Amino acid sequence: MRLHGQRAYRDAEILVDSWAIFTKISVSLARDIGVVPDEAVRMKLADGTAREAGVGEAKIEYGDLARRTIPVLVGPDDDLLLGITTLDILRLKVNPVDGKLEPFIPYLFAF
Repeated sequence: MRLHGQRAYRDAEILVDSWAIFTKISVSLARDIGVVPDEAVRMKLADGTAREAGVGEAKIEYGDLARRTIPVLVGPDDDLLLGITTLDILRLKVNPVDGKLEPFIPYLFAF
């Protein structure tokens, strides 16, 4: 994926975490590309502990998909995680058989 901030962009491999709400990037990556957190939120981690993290906006590209603005958590370590909000914005899902990302057509139950 390609992550765009206000100053630059970086290509990165990102681990998909379909249980995570937000996409998480490192402080150093945020600084390098110009993602500036404008909000602090308290987040619950998988181990049950809570921690505060900054939330900013980035743009993301995946293959032929156009860039979309996504909320990103700016976290303390170098792990990059792609959360369900970003998957939804890009209209992607994880194929449970091969683990690859693939496009999906959203459901609309009323029109």
